[in-house]
Amino acid sequence: MSLLAGLALLGFGTREAVVQHRLQREGIRVRGLVVRHHYVEGSGVDGGPVYFAVVEFVDAQGSRHTFQAGSSGVKGFPVGGGVPVRYLPEAPNRARIDLRRRRIGEVAARLAGGSLFTAVGIWLLATGR
Repeated sequence: MSLLAGLALLGFGTREAVVQHRLQREGIRVRGLVVRHHYVEGSGVDGGPVYFAVVEFVDAQGSRHTFQAGSSGVKGFPVGGGVPVRYLPEAPNRARIDLRRRRIGEVAARLAGGSLFTAVGIWLLATGR
C-alpha cells in the first residue's frame, strides 16, 4: 500500500509541476481577491482545523472565476486581501496563487511525500514485511 500511495503522490507532484511550468510560460497574471476561507475540521497535523483561501478573479474576457488554494494556511491571505493569480486562458478553473513559495511548496510537498512513501514501500517489499 505504501508503494502505491507513494507512486500516486509522485504522479500528483509531477502533474502539479507541469501545470505550474505551463502557467509560468503561458499563463495570464491577474489580481485576485480572497473572498473567504474554506474550513476543514480535523485535517491538520495536530488534528486541528485547516483553512484554505478561496480566491475570486476576473479573466481577460470579464468573466468571474473562483478557486480554492491548493495548500492550506491563511496567515498571509486575509479575507478581502489581494493575491496574484495566474491562469491559462483555456482553463481558468486551473488557476493558482502566483507566489513563488506557494508554487514551490505545492510541488515539493507532494514529491517529498511521494518519495518517502515509495521508499518505505520498497523497503517493506525488500525486507519481506
